[in-house]
Amino acid sequence: MKYLALLGLLLTISTHAQKSYFVDIISGNDANKGTSVYFPWKSVERANKVKLQSGDSLLFRRGGSWVGNLLPQGSGSAGRHIVIGAYGQGPSPVIDARGIVAEGEIASYTIRLLNQEYIEIRDLKIKNFKPFEKPVQVKSEAKNAWTNSVKMGIFVEGHDAGILHHIHFTGLEICDVNGAMQTKDNGGIFMDITWDVNPELRKQTSFKDVVLQNCYIHDVDRTGFSNMSVWWNRSFTSKWGEKLANGKIHNWVPSKEIIIRNNRFERTGANALIVRAADLPVVEYNLFTHCAVKGSGNASFPFNCDNAVFQFNEACYTVYNSEADSWDGKKDADAGGFDSDWNCKNTIIQYNYSHNNGFGGVLICCDGGSKVSFNEGTILRYNIFENNGDHAIRTSGPATGSKVYNNLFYSGTDQDSVMMIYHKSWGGYSDSTLYQNNIFVARGKGCFFNTGKSTRNFFHANLYHGTINNQPPDPEGINENPLFVGEVGQLGANPRLRYLLKRGSPAIHSGLPILQNGEHDFTGKEIGSRPDRGPFEYRQ
Repeated sequence: MKYLALLGLLLTISTHAQKSYFVDIISGNDANKGTSVYFPWKSVERANKVKLQSGDSLLFRRGGSWVGNLLPQGSGSAGRHIVIGAYGQGPSPVIDARGIVAEGEIASYTIRLLNQEYIEIRDLKIKNFKPFEKPVQVKSEAKNAWTNSVKMGIFVEGHDAGILHHIHFTGLEICDVNGAMQTKDNGGIFMDITWDVNPELRKQTSFKDVVLQNCYIHDVDRTGFSNMSVWWNRSFTSKWGEKLANGKIHNWVPSKEIIIRNNRFERTGANALIVRAADLPVVEYNLFTHCAVKGSGNASFPFNCDNAVFQFNEACYTVYNSEADSWDGKKDADAGGFDSDWNCKNTIIQYNYSHNNGFGGVLICCDGGSKVSFNEGTILRYNIFENNGDHAIRTSGPATGSKVYNNLFYSGTDQDSVMMIYHKSWGGYSDSTLYQNNIFVARGKGCFFNTGKSTRNFFHANLYHGTINNQPPDPEGINENPLFVGEVGQLGANPRLRYLLKRGSPAIHSGLPILQNGEHDFTGKEIGSRPDRGPFEYRQ
């Protein structure tokens, strides 16, 4: 009987003729069949009524603009994906929820998916701006703050559904979402794994094959892209089903094959990108610029992830907000480019360019006040950190086993009193941090190292130049000019290449070998048996 049921399902899938449904705000009519560009539907409401099948498309005419909540029905299948996108000529179709809350929902979403998979959303402009919204008052440690209602451009929920496959966002512009600042879980795109209140009805659920690529996400509150899961409790050494020190049960079920590639994030209220509860997420070739314009937040980070890879990204001009500028009246605690955050193992941050951020170039952290928090084995290599405010690199809390090698930490002439290294207490200090083959340059006055009460810091074969106080013991360290090809301020086609080494640089062939070093430098050149110091291997 099971065989016959499966055969019947396969026959149904194979015989379904793929259909395209068209929506045109000008010439459409909801009484039409909608399956022809000559007889399209008119409204989002009509589009919500169709049950999409494998291989179907729901397409909005370019140049059109709709107001409402798009709640598409149906899932695709492997190799026969549902596409929600655009047709015709002209600018991308615009869908704007304008703060409208769909029936049965508790927040406003422009596009909503629930337990759906094999879906691609592409080539749309998505907004959720409620005009003349009266902010509500919320409690804050500093003062009573005012904030808008929760809103999202796209909300994807998995609820006791097992593994949900292939959800792709391509070529989207998501903007003008005036959401809430008191929660990170709203803004451009939010993906959430939830469960039933009855434990007996709960089913392990996760996402697999989530791709965000070639999108422009800007002017959204609070976060550009983020995800969350109820299946995320664990400690550093716990195993499935064990009771944790905080009383919860280890139930970590990570999402997999999350790729965030070639996107631009700009003017987000706080963080631009947060990836949570995932194994081997890849974040690459993205630009994060002028983020955290209203409140505290590093531009991008993994949280509670294993083996996250952040590479070939640029993070710049993250805003440091004072008490007067921040939405909640609190001075920013974070305003840096990159961050390896709580409960992460083996994060790799490599080949990135982090510059002109208001409060640090990069952070490695965990909360020592938490009974289950950890951060173990972060690798920071072959990056450029240039002219970041207050500090270049910070550890915060009892992070362990971090390896920081072959990076450039550069502080220019207008950057005075910058901490080139800042080890800060957050319920404890970092332990066993390696600094090797890095180049530290301080052109400003009064720059220094501040390792606080952190323990077992190892400094080997770093190059130091400029006035840097409290320089740590470094048996193989040298204090010489690294001789870069160009200095900051000399414009070029690729400003990163200003830090290539000149002939005669003391950094050439003077580093110490590192096992499993990534094999390539910042530009892809193979690393020799005797590596150079800094992010670039010398080019003759």
